[in-house]
Amino acid sequence: MDSSYIIIESPLTDSSLIRTPRLKQVLEFWEQNKSGDDVPLWKCFNPMEFKDLLPTISLFSNEGTPENPDYLLRLEGDQSAQILGLPSSMTKLKDADDYFRKTRIEEHLAVMAQSKKPVYFIRNLGWRDNKKYINYEILCMPFTSKEKGFVDRFLSVKTIKTVSLNH
Repeated sequence: MDSSYIIIESPLTDSSLIRTPRLKQVLEFWEQNKSGDDVPLWKCFNPMEFKDLLPTISLFSNEGTPENPDYLLRLEGDQSAQILGLPSSMTKLKDADDYFRKTRIEEHLAVMAQSKKPVYFIRNLGWRDNKKYINYEILCMPFTSKEKGFVDRFLSVKTIKTVSLNH
């Protein structure tokens, strides 16, 4: 495990590890919309119910098949795109920058697709520009776009904490 990870649950087996109450609420939403052992349908997600999290949300999709995934970052919230230096939309992960390789996002997406369970982690980015210490907590959840379909949508919700040096 990369030393910048504080906690990693891939797949999530112990929801008591989630520190942020808002992420616990998002997980409750996901659990309530599941259909038995299947993941929720994507159409049950209403972004307006999560307005406060939109600046840090990520949406990924599998444009391939379960056997040959082709992951696409469809949307990245403005705040997380700026802090993490990410593109804001429509970027194939296989063509993406170093961040996706360092965070092993394709591996996490594959775990969610196979296990049909969320992934959770806390990551520490350390000091940026010798001014801000950045720590973020992420809950990623799998969805499907079709009844009885394979997992092809992934919602990542982040809470980002920064601590600035006082001069």
